[in-house]
Amino acid sequence: MLIQVSQTTKKGRTTIRFSGTPKSPQTRALLAQFKKGVRAIEKKWKAHAAAAKKKAAKARRRPR
Repeated sequence: MLIQVSQTTKKGRTTIRFSGTPKSPQTRALLAQFKKGVRAIEKKWKAHAAAAKKKAAKARRRPR
């Protein structure tokens, strides 16, 4: 089983590259788990961005 993970951080963004032998069941399981984790993080980011946008819109609507 060959697994190679490289992680870089540039301009506040984290890039993770995961490569492995696709035929290996262990690698497939790890890749599936990794993708599931990435989707969970994306959900949190999108929810945070939506909440910030909603809060900014609410602040603009308030009378002074």
